[in-house]
Amino acid sequence: MSGSNTNELLRAALNAGRVPSSSGRSTTRNSRKATPKSPRSVSASRDVSDAEDYDDDDASVASDDTWVINGAAEETTEEPIMESTENWQDALQTALDTLSEKRVGTRERGLATVAQIMAHIYVGEAMEGRKLASLESLKRCAKSAKSDVEGVLALRGIALWFINFGVDASANEYTETKVFLKALARDRHLSSHLRVMALAALGVASFVSGADYNDSAEVLKFVGDWFIHPDAPPDDDDENFEEEEDEDDHDDELEPAPASVMRQALETYGLLMTVVVDANARVAEKMFDRAFDSHLEALAADSIEIRLAAAQNFALMHSELSRQDNSRFEFDRQEELVATLSAIKHQSSKRHGRRDTHAQRLAVRGVLQTIESGVPPELKLAFQGRSVRFAEWPRILRLHAFRAVLGGGINRHFVDNPLLGQVFEVVFDTSADDRGSSEARMVVSPNSSLAKARAVNMRKKREARNSTRRFENGDSD
Repeated sequence: MSGSNTNELLRAALNAGRVPSSSGRSTTRNSRKATPKSPRSVSASRDVSDAEDYDDDDASVASDDTWVINGAAEETTEEPIMESTENWQDALQTALDTLSEKRVGTRERGLATVAQIMAHIYVGEAMEGRKLASLESLKRCAKSAKSDVEGVLALRGIALWFINFGVDASANEYTETKVFLKALARDRHLSSHLRVMALAALGVASFVSGADYNDSAEVLKFVGDWFIHPDAPPDDDDENFEEEEDEDDHDDELEPAPASVMRQALETYGLLMTVVVDANARVAEKMFDRAFDSHLEALAADSIEIRLAAAQNFALMHSELSRQDNSRFEFDRQEELVATLSAIKHQSSKRHGRRDTHAQRLAVRGVLQTIESGVPPELKLAFQGRSVRFAEWPRILRLHAFRAVLGGGINRHFVDNPLLGQVFEVVFDTSADDRGSSEARMVVSPNSSLAKARAVNMRKKREARNSTRRFENGDSD
């Protein structure tokens, strides 16, 4: 396999939802030039391309790596790269069969095809009979990967597997995969590419297949202890969930993680915190207290992506704890936090460049707006004559995580995959599918009978998996 094709596969796998420019921030324009054939998920409807816009503090911009939209901005997804959806089942079956081949290049091409199909087509129902075998093949490729390309593609395939099949995953399928992904994520001898994708897959797997918030809290604690605040004092007073014991010595992992790994750890932390804070605000607040100092330090990181991931986690916690208490929540060091965010917002462009600094300022403004006035930013995702609005931080961070895995296929999954309807409490009316219409079709209200039925169905499936887990652990009556 040629080096250029290998690099293109690696970029496509790592950056399904973001393609970083040389300065560390992703932009739609740069990503199209860098990887013209890789899946792209969205293009900002308002591109900050004119120099005079950089000084307009009221401008709206879709920041591709923060998902913070100030005001009612709109994003439009591109059509999938899939040239044809005919016979995709045969193509997927053939690609899965190649994962046992000896040639690395053959496996890489097979993994790329698997990822492309599973990202752009909801395969959950049609491929039900192959779901377990496909997961094992993907894990085998990730475990014995002979190249970063193979490992990253396999790990992205695992994340896509959970988006396609994870709602019905058994307790064993989830638990074994979780242990496997945690081991990869904390292995300092692996490349940062592999650790980033392992953390992303771990977050998606836990979010989709965890039986309840305790599962998310356990993985959240793992991410915090190993990546975000590894030197924090131990906390043995969490009676609300149990952590699996790690056999490895934790002391040799105290050195800071690479910037890309730290950014992904913060994003995975935020995704799983959306589950914990909604289910048990007391546990969530206690866990975030341990991570507060580290999040504050992350706001001073050289990487803009790290800063904004930390800032969004602050916004999430502030908005959700305020909502649950029906009052304006304040952190113990709120003044220091606001002062730090304000300094970042008004930072000069000498250090990072005007485009990056402008995107950072707009994103941080949305976070400050949440903390100071309780008003979250609003994002509108438009595609195929339809639109979905997101005006709550949990939904914005969840959308960020799903988009990072699905890339340009997120539009089809929103329409065809019931998981996304359950996660975002929206349902598309496809009875009068007119994709040529310029008028966006609004989704069904989350209070509709269909949305409620899907929510009940998800809850029953989680309860069933939880019961199976208790039985397997010998806790049955």
